[in-house]
Amino acid sequence: MHNFQILIIIAVIAFLAIRLYKKYGKKNKNDQGINTNPSSGKSVPSSSKDEDYEPYSKK
Repeated sequence: MHNFQILIIIAVIAFLAIRLYKKYGKKNKNDQGINTNPSSGKSVPSSSKDEDYEPYSKK
């Protein structure tokens, strides 16, 4: 093989490796519970209780 062919083969392998890394890297992040869309929901649930309610105040 000539040097030019070896360089092309290495470039193709590197390109495929980077693509696979990105593909499975994103998949693993989603599996770990990282939210990729933080604006998709409320972080604090709204409650219908009074603001002055204290559960351990023995009122």
